[in-house]
Amino acid sequence: MIGEHFIPKGFHYPHLNLFVRAFILSELFLWSAMNFFTPIFAIFVISNIEGGNVQIAAFSFSFYMLVRVLFELIIGKFLGKGNDRKKIFVAISGISIISLGYLGLAFTHTTASLLIFMGLCASGIGIASPAKNALFSMHLDKGKESSEWGIYDAVSFVGMASATALGGFIANQYGFTPVLILASIINVLGIIPYIYYIK
Repeated sequence: MIGEHFIPKGFHYPHLNLFVRAFILSELFLWSAMNFFTPIFAIFVISNIEGGNVQIAAFSFSFYMLVRVLFELIIGKFLGKGNDRKKIFVAISGISIISLGYLGLAFTHTTASLLIFMGLCASGIGIASPAKNALFSMHLDKGKESSEWGIYDAVSFVGMASATALGGFIANQYGFTPVLILASIINVLGIIPYIYYIK
């Protein structure tokens, strides 16, 4: 099981089971990393991509969404009734791919490479999401489902809001490369609770 020392002591209301706490902590890292960059994505394209403009930003984000949907449908069918270990392995794989995508975007300056690394990010989230969501749904405490989904949303959105503000500040002061490298690192931290669970 996940080591008690890894989960913050104050992070227990309302008596969440250990897996739910670990999942929410992992999602905090995942969505914070994503919102370091996503809200200022169009500015990144215009500033860092050769010939970048609003149209390219919109097209590449549409491409991202379509690739994500495709992978979610494929992985959702592939997982079926797989056990926890299989779902965790798939989730870890997806999160790792997202981090590689962020790292690639940090050094991207052409439209072609932009689409490649956006596709990588999209495939990663498309691989991880069905597995993560299935695990969370299976481990919710009976009778507390709505409150635990609410806590998940609250924690995730607070992280997203904080990350958006911090990402904008860093991008303005130091450029997009450190923002994306930091997003990659934070995203990798989302793997740790799953590794503890496997052990």
